[in-house]
Amino acid sequence: MSAPAFLRIPAWIAPTLVGLFLTPLTASFPTPWAADLAAQLSDAELQARIDRAEAEPSPDRYLEATVAARLMRDYDAARGHLEATWQMTGPIVDGIIDNSLMLELASGNGVAGAQRAFRDLRRFFSFRPVQIAAWAGNFPEILASGEYDAMMLRLSPEADEADYRCACYNTVAWVHRLAGRHDQAAETWARLVETTPAGLSSTNLDVQAQVRAQYARNLARAGRDREAREQLGRSMETEVSHAALPTVRRRWAQAHAELGDAAGAVEHLEPLLEANSLISVHTLESRAAWMLVRDTPAFRALLDRHR
Repeated sequence: MSAPAFLRIPAWIAPTLVGLFLTPLTASFPTPWAADLAAQLSDAELQARIDRAEAEPSPDRYLEATVAARLMRDYDAARGHLEATWQMTGPIVDGIIDNSLMLELASGNGVAGAQRAFRDLRRFFSFRPVQIAAWAGNFPEILASGEYDAMMLRLSPEADEADYRCACYNTVAWVHRLAGRHDQAAETWARLVETTPAGLSSTNLDVQAQVRAQYARNLARAGRDREAREQLGRSMETEVSHAALPTVRRRWAQAHAELGDAAGAVEHLEPLLEANSLISVHTLESRAAWMLVRDTPAFRALLDRHR
């Protein structure tokens, strides 16, 4: 008999997820008879639990409020409190998924490690195609095996099925690039950059610099190099705060890489490797963002300097 799915998840993930979802329940009702006793609470006592959730919002408080409203037979209110629970735990779950994938790439387990981690997470969570597309847009490495190609190529803003209705041009473009269909990838990225990002007009210079760098990167992916260089230059001329510089510098490096400028990418990656940042030798060796310059002498020398 095979082990339950959660036991096949990397060792640190399963306890975290089980604790996330079960601890609030066991904290509120540690035994079956405690739940029965709760049914004997007065309306005032149950309402107090609901009021406490509104005054001190937290997942466990909202779960208590869900139970209280259900026992009072106010099912619409119970659904509302349960939805509030999901809204509060959603970012935690997103963080678990993001870090499980990033940890594999950063620690040297590479593309195969990230793919295994995502398969394990799919055994625990039921991801819809549009959700897989969202994660694949941030982590295109999980697309490298081709196992999601058929699913991702069904995505369209006009899809009949809601699970496939998505303007996920970035993810679809990565499917094409990783399969070697570079012209189709560029055409798909061209659809992504048809709309100018709203962040370019932001009064926050940090936001403006990062969005403009991302826009430059995507223009380069779409084959619009002249416009990409113009936008990248304007981003690099923007005054960026010390706190935002590592993130913006990483975007500058990505844009240079997409333009085939390995030396430009290395210039911005070097200080990131010398400090605590999202960039590591292992991520540079495995992440798809660097595939166009990874085998250049300048890039290989950068990796050798920081091993």
